[in-house]
Amino acid sequence: MADTPQLQELTADELKNKFLQACEMQEANSLVDAISIYDELLLFIPESPMVHFNMGLALFDIGNFEKAAKHYDIASRVSPEDPDIQYNQGLNLRRLGKRKDAITSFAKAIDLGDSSIDTLYNIALCHQDCKEFEDAAKLYSIILENDKNHLSTLNNLAYLCHKTGNLKKAEQLYRRLLLLNPQHTAAQHMLNALCGITPDNAPLEYIESVFDGYAENFEENLLTELHYRTPTELWRFYREVFPENRECQCLDLGCGTGLAGLAFTSACKELTGIDISDKILKEAEQKSIYKQLIKDDILSFLDTTEESFNLLIAADVFTYMGNLEPLFKACNKRCEADGVLCFSVEESKGDSFTLKETGRFGHPLSYIEKLCEKTDWKLISAERSNLRQEKNEWISGFLIILQK
Repeated sequence: MADTPQLQELTADELKNKFLQACEMQEANSLVDAISIYDELLLFIPESPMVHFNMGLALFDIGNFEKAAKHYDIASRVSPEDPDIQYNQGLNLRRLGKRKDAITSFAKAIDLGDSSIDTLYNIALCHQDCKEFEDAAKLYSIILENDKNHLSTLNNLAYLCHKTGNLKKAEQLYRRLLLLNPQHTAAQHMLNALCGITPDNAPLEYIESVFDGYAENFEENLLTELHYRTPTELWRFYREVFPENRECQCLDLGCGTGLAGLAFTSACKELTGIDISDKILKEAEQKSIYKQLIKDDILSFLDTTEESFNLLIAADVFTYMGNLEPLFKACNKRCEADGVLCFSVEESKGDSFTLKETGRFGHPLSYIEKLCEKTDWKLISAERSNLRQEKNEWISGFLIILQK
């Protein structure tokens, strides 16, 4: 058996120079090269907290959170009194979804003298992720006592107040946020919802940010917590209306993670998905059911594509669109003769679309009926449905099938 090669010894100065070289590469964002040098250094100084810490930072920045955790663990064990290690370990644990452990790390950082707002803010985020809204709100309030203009905290606390029913305080916080940042589209949209103002549509930036934020836990949240069943109910309803086998060129409008596409797969010869959220599309791609997935606004895609379809589906998509007339016209333009548009809407009172307090749009069936007359669609069938739960109560809406 061949002898194992011996490591060439490095002097203290050589080790120091290699470390400085790795730090410079890390500063220059040459992270792979920096990681390579840190790996080499750890062969000689395997218990160096600084090398493990920097390695953790570099691995975090390239998205390798599992491996980063191992290096943060060693750095924390060897140098347990360093608040920077505890803080960054907390950030990494949050990315891994280990929010309780992250809270512990952030709390240790505070005990060791870290008094930064960033640390308090990240603990609050962890509590919010865990749906411990009261704990999160308390921390957000403490942050605002120290920095009344902390934009992210204003936004998150407004969201929590809105979600938990403290609408008066939510409105005050949205107004404060808009004074500091008049271009904050999400705050303006939610303030409109609270003040009874109904625009034509939700801002695209708002929709994109919402679904980018939900992407990682989107299906778990919808299916487990909200008992969301619109895609499967829409498919059942479609098959009742069209029981024969139809191989369709299908367009999944606002496809999300692909739940509706998955429900309709057996009816699709080819399936195309459109969504405004890049992160959501990455989740949909994992289902391997789409011929193509396109990041675009629905109207923009319909106005520019040269493709035609004979089945268009939109499950829980029109809740982010108020005035559906431009969409119905665009869908009709891209739909083949006798093609079908199959979708859901949340119910609302009155005879037109309304922006609800939730920030979602509602549409009465009478509005859809009138719109069909204006846009060359025929209402084939409509069925009342419980779409999903909110605060343990069902959101009522309609499943609707139109034909060109």
